[in-house]
Amino acid sequence: MENIIEVRGLIKKFKNLTAVDSLDLDVKKGEILGLLGPNDSGKSTTINCILALLKKDGGSVKIYGKEMTPESYDIKEKIGVVFQDVGVFDELSVYENIDYFCGLYIKDKKKRKELIQSTLDLVGLNDFVKYKPRELS
Repeated sequence: MENIIEVRGLIKKFKNLTAVDSLDLDVKKGEILGLLGPNDSGKSTTINCILALLKKDGGSVKIYGKEMTPESYDIKEKIGVVFQDVGVFDELSVYENIDYFCGLYIKDKKKRKELIQSTLDLVGLNDFVKYKPRELS
């Protein structure tokens, strides 16, 4: 079976801490992968490096046979991720939060604007686009 995800020698450091140390990983088509481990063992860091949401310090990541970079929008549009902790930026408005996360996957600003509007319509937040998250119930 073909590899959907191929990680070779992945390294991520934070100052003097090596969070991920030369990780090799293959995920084949149809496989389900779970990363298990204690807090601060590098699970989220690994996922964020694989998705190019966090800059790696070494190694390579290929998804669907292509090198994954922050600009790999063609790859990112095929990926769905649900993080354990939902994060929003308190200093950004509702619209700006949606735009930020959409921007991780959609480069084209016009398309992104259309998707944001359809999302706002779907969840009924059109009247709250300028609100900060803390202002919402």
